[in-house]
Amino acid sequence: MKGDRNNGKRSKKYSITRFLSSFKLSFFNYGKLVVIGLVFSLFLIGVTFLYREINIKDTFVAYSDAQEEYFSRLKEVRDEYRASEKEFSELIITSAFTVMQSNIEDFSYDDMSSARMREVADLMLEEVSHEDGSFTYTPKSEDAVKESLADYFKGVDGSLDDVTCARMAEDVYDYVDDYLEFIGAEEEENTSSSSCDGNSYWWPIGSAEVTTENGVTFASGNPVASMLTAYFAGDDSVHNGNHGAIDISNGNGVGGTNIIAAKDGVVIYPTSDSQTQYADNGYVGNEDGGGYGNYVIIEHSDGNYTYYAHMAQNSITVRAGDSVRQGQVIGKMGHSGSSTGTHLHFEVRSGGNTIANRVDPLDYVSIDNPRPGCVDFSLTSTSLSKQEFISKMEAYCTNSGNSAFCTNFSSHAAEVYDVSLDAGVNPELVVVTAGTEQGWEKCGGLYNFWGIGIPNGASCSAGPQLTSLSAGIREYASTLAEYQPGGRYASSIESRNSEREAAGCDDAGHGVAGTLAGMQSVYSWVGDYRFSPGSWGRGGCVYLNIIYGEGYCSSVSVCTNYSNCPESSATTVCEQNDYTAWQLQEKLELRSAIFGL
Repeated sequence: MKGDRNNGKRSKKYSITRFLSSFKLSFFNYGKLVVIGLVFSLFLIGVTFLYREINIKDTFVAYSDAQEEYFSRLKEVRDEYRASEKEFSELIITSAFTVMQSNIEDFSYDDMSSARMREVADLMLEEVSHEDGSFTYTPKSEDAVKESLADYFKGVDGSLDDVTCARMAEDVYDYVDDYLEFIGAEEEENTSSSSCDGNSYWWPIGSAEVTTENGVTFASGNPVASMLTAYFAGDDSVHNGNHGAIDISNGNGVGGTNIIAAKDGVVIYPTSDSQTQYADNGYVGNEDGGGYGNYVIIEHSDGNYTYYAHMAQNSITVRAGDSVRQGQVIGKMGHSGSSTGTHLHFEVRSGGNTIANRVDPLDYVSIDNPRPGCVDFSLTSTSLSKQEFISKMEAYCTNSGNSAFCTNFSSHAAEVYDVSLDAGVNPELVVVTAGTEQGWEKCGGLYNFWGIGIPNGASCSAGPQLTSLSAGIREYASTLAEYQPGGRYASSIESRNSEREAAGCDDAGHGVAGTLAGMQSVYSWVGDYRFSPGSWGRGGCVYLNIIYGEGYCSSVSVCTNYSNCPESSATTVCEQNDYTAWQLQEKLELRSAIFGL
């Protein structure tokens, strides 16, 4: 029956991993609607994939002309959207197409025209334009989305009854809980194999022990013994000062040592099996693989590329288009190409994928610290023991000579630590915020070191009347709880995050609920207008001239009468974003100075 739930269901044998890897999304940045689109994709996806070829049981299947034309239209429509909306629009188009394929008889690639693609991309969002040229996309309510989906499906195929259309729309929300559980499991696995946010590069030599997660092999433990045998730009008999990499040996001259991805990324080479089959018969001048023999190139989200060369014949486990995670085994150490012995040739190319972009890998990886983790400035917990915290506070007091810090905080370090953790706030953040907000001085004689509840331009008395350090910490902790997921300001954080993403602002100035960047994006506000001359209380040009350089406000429209400011002097989305980033940078620098983190 046309429109029946099981009619025309597509095979699930195709790789879900490859489908999802074609979208570079942050799940929480786009909120529930992104999850909705992904749910469609995960549970209903059939043959709609964005790669021209998909590896299925070691065979390659090429798309038809109709599919190729579909993907061409998809790319064209995708490119009409701005920056961070590109991936989202592509995801919604693909998801909607898949559900229609699954429920509408004979619905084909040809039926998904460019016009229809645009319709479904805009179906769930309301676009709002701003004077600074930025756009924000506001999700409709769940009921409105369901109604819109049902109406749209009915419009595509008038023979679908209302119950079927409503069920098709309802399917979206039926799958949400299951998919969130799937994402949660994936995030736990990622935590076990990579550093937070994947920001630190790992030594590319793997451990002898391996683990398997969802069919993917990791050698993310302590690396086997290795040594540097050639340095970047090394002046040795082989390289003559032209070496654009480092060479790493396992010390025994025998191949088979696990080579791992130094950082999360997407493989761009090899593209075929033939590029992984060069013999382990290396010698200087061997042109196999252009001299690299069997090798892998990974593109990373920071714009860098890593090269892993001279690997063993037939040992490479990844192909172009694969998403890889830090610590994942990508091949084995070998002796292929222009090589004088068994080793790994490891390159980092920064900002582009040319020889001119090669930089010293030892600026990114360290044999002495092979598995670095990035430091996460948690809102709620610390990695420091109580004694470590106290010792670092006392050392900073001695070294800085700051009397306010010593009197009000260092001498009460044990109390700060105990009360903070009992109240559910990171004691490092308690100290750092007190330093950046009030210089560790009591605010008007009160224990409001954090500027809690004090609007721009108001005095200390406008905030809570706190009469002890303990009371101040607990009030600060209570305030921060409102910026956590589910808190009073969580939705404002998510909205601001999406707004700043849409405007293409610096990533450092926004984040999701539960992160310091997310909290700070709402907690700190430079002011609604570029107010000149301004003041430390009222902000505006006082801060903007610091952030962008003295004289910035003389080059833009400003307000000189705060009670009657022209619209042209309103601070932009990205000015607000950069103020957040500036506030964050101050906190991070102070944290490093006090705690060495």
